[in-house]
Amino acid sequence: MATLNQALVLALESNPKEAYVVAAETLLRLLDNIIREPQNAKYRTVRIDNPSIREKLLSVEGMKQLMLAIGFVESNGTLTVPSNVLLANVRRYREFLYERKELVKNPPKEKDITPIGSVTCTDNSTAASAAVTTTSTTNIPQEAATEKSKMVLQPSGSNATAGQQRTEALCVIKSSRPFLARIEFPKVIPGNNTLLRQLELLSDQVMQYDDELLLASGTSLIPIDTLTTKAKSKLTQWQRLLATSEATDQSKEPSEKDLLLEELTAWFRAEFFSWVNALPCTVCGNEKTQLVRSTVEDGVRVEVYQCCGQLRHFYRYNDVEKLLQTRRGRCGEWANCFTFLCRCLGYDARYVFSTGDHVWTEVWSERRQRWIHVDPCENVLDAPLMYEHGWRKEITYVFGFARDDVQDVTWRYTNDHQRLLQRRRQGGACSEHALLDAIAKLRTKRRAGLNCTPEQMSLLRKRTIDECLELLANAGRVPTAAEREGRSSGSLEWRLQRGEQQTNTRYMFIPTEEEVQAKQFNIRYCCATDCYERFLKGASNRVNERITEKSNGWESRQYVSRNIFRKEELDWKMVYLARTEGTDEATIEWNFDFSVQGLRVKQIELRFGQETYEGAKVELYYIKSDGSQSQALSSLCECGKFTLQARLSGGKSWQHAQLFRQSKTATDEYPFEMNIVLM
Repeated sequence: MATLNQALVLALESNPKEAYVVAAETLLRLLDNIIREPQNAKYRTVRIDNPSIREKLLSVEGMKQLMLAIGFVESNGTLTVPSNVLLANVRRYREFLYERKELVKNPPKEKDITPIGSVTCTDNSTAASAAVTTTSTTNIPQEAATEKSKMVLQPSGSNATAGQQRTEALCVIKSSRPFLARIEFPKVIPGNNTLLRQLELLSDQVMQYDDELLLASGTSLIPIDTLTTKAKSKLTQWQRLLATSEATDQSKEPSEKDLLLEELTAWFRAEFFSWVNALPCTVCGNEKTQLVRSTVEDGVRVEVYQCCGQLRHFYRYNDVEKLLQTRRGRCGEWANCFTFLCRCLGYDARYVFSTGDHVWTEVWSERRQRWIHVDPCENVLDAPLMYEHGWRKEITYVFGFARDDVQDVTWRYTNDHQRLLQRRRQGGACSEHALLDAIAKLRTKRRAGLNCTPEQMSLLRKRTIDECLELLANAGRVPTAAEREGRSSGSLEWRLQRGEQQTNTRYMFIPTEEEVQAKQFNIRYCCATDCYERFLKGASNRVNERITEKSNGWESRQYVSRNIFRKEELDWKMVYLARTEGTDEATIEWNFDFSVQGLRVKQIELRFGQETYEGAKVELYYIKSDGSQSQALSSLCECGKFTLQARLSGGKSWQHAQLFRQSKTATDEYPFEMNIVLM
């Protein structure tokens, strides 16, 4: 059963109360109709241009994302719930949304609040009328604080049923001190150098994570049991794979804690936090509203967007307490909140700042005895050269800020150290001597407040020295395939301006028990329905075949793609995958791994529809796990793990290289189909 994404439901509550209640009740009526008469097709579809739907429902920020999570599919100006969407999932969203709506309409009285332990909670077992009021002495602008002061959160990604959720305790996000008090420390960097003063500010800012109440609040939001189970399952697969391989180097085996970090990163991106390009218009639904000005209110930077004569304010919080409530932002908010959640799980974690207009996280791996680069916006781990080689950014300064250290980690994020030094000299931000002196002072400042034993301090010094040697050894390192990939976070338009448009699904086809027993694997894709089908063949091809899985969306079962989108030709009534407009090349990959179960390809057949015009090209490559690639399908025989990659290029237009072109009415045709017999 699909996981209930509570974060999307909770995000609606950041809208004005009146608009939120109207929208929630409108959606509840739609869901009630579907649940009451599931066979009635008219209840499953709403038209986006319907004035009532547009003004009452879709004008509320976050509503469309929630509807898509429930199971609605957007197509041809409508939002439709397909017949294969589980009613149980619809009911779960309906129940949770109803409870949240009632809490917003009828907020609890303060006397109903009962503190339990270090996190304030209230029992919700009797009715949906009990809740908790978040308390904070941080000065927040009134518009942003509307209804936020009443926000009550449950752990996102919980697999509990609706009934169980009603009986769970609801936890409040709370800190023991205001934000400014948590980051107030004596200054040790003299002078007015902009870069060095910023280093001290960021070094102090990460100390907000040490608040015990806030750590308890953050920990309560993480579905730790679910993530741990997934990490253990991955570890078992790794151990099985290493046992069946010829390699004897057991150092390749990851630790459970490293795999848990992977699961935390994936959950944070998929379920917990959301990206904000601009605030959509509450009148017309325009998602590309115009930024008219940026101001500062009570120490908080505010972006003001305008559309249809209305202004909307987007508050760029640095206070992680507020970010746990809003759960939205851009890379600054993402890295700030994610680094804190890593700390909640006991990791040594750094907030990493780059003068190249991006931030991310580093986490210390006990297994590997080094810092691991983690970008939660991209769901990418251990690919530090991706900004220079994939995003095509010039790296000049990158710094890591932890509770016990400040480090210049720039050398990890570029492999051309000579050009790096040249850029620094030409930029003139500060001398290398002044920078090293400032870092030493900040490091001393941070460690002075730790109350470390001499042995602990010695270990910290050794780790710093070892890291410096590791950073120097990074010069000339060849970037991996992952580090050559472009960006996936942010809007398509924004990424295209930078040549960074990419979709990282990272889905890997692994055989199910049924497929292992049948020694077969079959997947197909229909572009007309935009749906993958995984199936088992019967005795005679499609006779008695059985579909075992359906997945909507061309990107849902890909591994990674760059500059690809699904084009619908309304005049010719045709659909296909093509390059995004304005790009010269595009790639898409599907990843298959049968080696975990010790299986290999015995026989393989592939149908891969493609159309090219005006000199355009579609090239297919079959890439094995050792990195070797071929354009011969037969090269995959006896292979246990491989990637299918399509490259689109050439032509006089982006439309001249097409994949899987077919009529919109050809819903029973599959231009992409792969059939594999396993051994």
